[in-house]
Amino acid sequence: MTKIKQMLCALLTVCLLLIGSTNAMAAQPDTPSISVSANASIAVAPDTAVISFDVNGKGRTAAEATSASAAKMDSVKRNLLGCNILGNDITTTSYTLYPDTDIKGKITGYTASNSVRIKLKDIGKLGPVIDKISAAGVDTINNISFSVSNRELYRNKLLAQAVENARQQAAVVANAGGRTLGKLLSANISSYSGGMERSYGNMKLMAAADRAAALETSIAAQEITIKASVDTVFTME
Repeated sequence: MTKIKQMLCALLTVCLLLIGSTNAMAAQPDTPSISVSANASIAVAPDTAVISFDVNGKGRTAAEATSASAAKMDSVKRNLLGCNILGNDITTTSYTLYPDTDIKGKITGYTASNSVRIKLKDIGKLGPVIDKISAAGVDTINNISFSVSNRELYRNKLLAQAVENARQQAAVVANAGGRTLGKLLSANISSYSGGMERSYGNMKLMAAADRAAALETSIAAQEITIKASVDTVFTME
């Protein structure tokens, strides 16, 4: 019986301690805080371009078509000698071989299509490269896109600026309410975008006779806007 009384007394003591702790926590006011979302952006000139194009070959047989496509691709690579384009900067994205048919469905020949992309780390060479692959017999340029290579550098700067912008906005609100801004409680990256510009697509190349008389191709790339947004929470004193 004595042991039971001791256990009941101990349990009562624990309950009283928990109740006292809960009341103390309830008596403490919540820390005043302010939530602010802010962003930062920067416009930068692109330094990288990617050209996507097709190298097509036709023939009476599948072998002739693939051989014609390979010959065109060899011509493209020869024309690009001296442009300081490395082997891994020229890649095949897809390759198709299909029969050509007449209206009756009879096979009249074959077409081999090699989809290729060239990455240029010097966009100043974009015009000359387009002219060189055009002269090599490329029929269609599907797409030209621009990007910024060192996006992480801009990302870090923009995130820091976005947090600072949030701090300034929060300080204005806190001061207007008769308080001063305290420390940063939390920050989340809500969005980050940038690095790719609008693309130019479906450029039909001129016939060889017209290319000979034309001026050098010139494409001016627009600046790319990179943005970062953050959600922050600050204390107020």
